[in-house]
Amino acid sequence: MLMETVYTHLEGFVYPAHKIKRYISNLELFTLLLTDGTIVHYIADDAEAFKRWLVSNKIPDAGALEKMDAEM
Repeated sequence: MLMETVYTHLEGFVYPAHKIKRYISNLELFTLLLTDGTIVHYIADDAEAFKRWLVSNKIPDAGALEKMDAEM
């Protein structure tokens, strides 16, 4: 049975999770690639909480993907 991803909203953040294709972060600065190709820079008040939100919504970390590719 295929499970559909249920995205959650983060209060105070403009973009819904389903609009984010992937992200990369450096400390509290997040660069987000949206599904329409737009690139957004976001400074999170609580970087760890924001990253947990991205992970919980299954948004891929582009930095981790690049690292995996380099190790192959």
